[in-house]
Amino acid sequence: MNPNYADAYYNRGGVKSAIDDKQSAIEDYQKAADLYKQQGKTSDEQNAIYYVKKLSEQ
Repeated sequence: MNPNYADAYYNRGGVKSAIDDKQSAIEDYQKAADLYKQQGKTSDEQNAIYYVKKLSEQ
């Protein structure tokens, strides 16, 4: 697995959030969180989960 894929999903989530495409942003952040979890990157996983929760509350 290419570790850059998680970063790509995370970054794309940020872009989608900025253009108010919240549902797609949530999906990308969740995918990033899943990939970070598989890679053992707990801090990055928690950051992605934070944005999933934040966007879900809006």
